Amino acid sequence: MNNISRAIAILGIATALGGLTPAVRAASTVKPSLPSSSSAPLTNAQDLFNRGVEKTERGDFQGAIEDFDGVVRLNPSFIEAYCNRGFVRAELGNYKAAIADFNSALRIDPHHADAYNKRGTVLAQRGNFSEAITDFNAALRYDDNFADAYYNRGLAHSGLGNAKAALADYDRAIQLQPDMAEAYGNRGTVRYHLGDRSGAIVDLQQAARIFSAQGNEPAHQQALTFLQTIQQPSTAKPPVQP
Repeated sequence: MNNISRAIAILGIATALGGLTPAVRAASTVKPSLPSSSSAPLTNAQDLFNRGVEKTERGDFQGAIEDFDGVVRLNPSFIEAYCNRGFVRAELGNYKAAIADFNSALRIDPHHADAYNKRGTVLAQRGNFSEAITDFNAALRYDDNFADAYYNRGLAHSGLGNAKAALADYDRAIQLQPDMAEAYGNRGTVRYHLGDRSGAIVDLQQAARIFSAQGNEPAHQQALTFLQTIQQPSTAKPPVQP
């Protein structure tokens, strides 16, 4: 899956120690298959959708929304246009409209795993972890190899304080996508809070390596900072979770 951005933050390490924010993974659903001009008027729904995805990748979110609006006017059953518009609206903080888009996609196809995953990410951002888990469960029911949904469900389990369930989800996400740095970072955090300091260090080292290889220097540096923190004697024991 092409991950354009993370729905909450650039980093995927959630810990009270470093004050870092968990990153829910939700990506634009489909990359454009055909080149398209950013200015030429388009009357074909697929071409307009492709251009909207290109604008999303460039960070032109308002322009992307306008293109996805055009797609659903031309073809009200174009599921991916609703999913991508919902993704962009969530990026802009318009969560109510984002959820409405995912609901529209699911009315068209009640088995659409990505729509459930994206709606779950918005619910998780709003702190509705139990509802988010319900959506991630649905996503995995229709696509049991959906690495992002396992990762996101792990974050939601962490939000509810269910560390063992979170650990199992991060394990599965990593099994499916071994280069998912965020999953290593979050699994390391869970291991640390469960008292497995050595396992946490191994995971955070791997997260730092992958972030560095991906050119994500801010995430790489924050992973290293947290790693250094837990390696200090004063943090040899996990802090008590609030």
